[in-house]
Amino acid sequence: MKISYADILTIARLFITPLLIYTILNDYYYISAILIIISIITDWLDGIVARNFEDVTNYGKLLDPAVDKIFIISVLAAFIEKQMVSSFALFLVVAREFLITWFRSVMVNKGIVVPASSLGKIKTTLQLIAVFILSLNYVMIGNIVLWISIFVAYISAIDYFKLLFKEKIWN
Repeated sequence: MKISYADILTIARLFITPLLIYTILNDYYYISAILIIISIITDWLDGIVARNFEDVTNYGKLLDPAVDKIFIISVLAAFIEKQMVSSFALFLVVAREFLITWFRSVMVNKGIVVPASSLGKIKTTLQLIAVFILSLNYVMIGNIVLWISIFVAYISAIDYFKLLFKEKIWN
């Protein structure tokens, strides 16, 4: 199995996550913010490296979105522990991610590859902004951005499910 430079950046983001959780739980706000910025940069760079240097691997195609989900869900769970975020917000984030993962799996099994939608990318950007703001202990503003990201997430999910019905996958 070939591990690319892009994959190494993705794995680095995975290893940052427990350290980030530790800093959140121990009120190291600025260190948390810096770790989130580093995570955002590695996420951005892994895509650039993979595309521009033809360093895309099948391993990376699966690893990157999985690490994104682990990162967001873990960080939000830490904010729940700090009573900064509602557990219902995390439930909505996790439920949407599982549904979209299921949807993509069904589509792939039918030979249809569904790339991330523009709204899905906006959702991810808003989630990252929300956790960054929360990491600086701006709870109200961070939660507003988080709830906007959840709204966008479910709007984007509607687009995915329209495609599911259009393709009549159940046949």
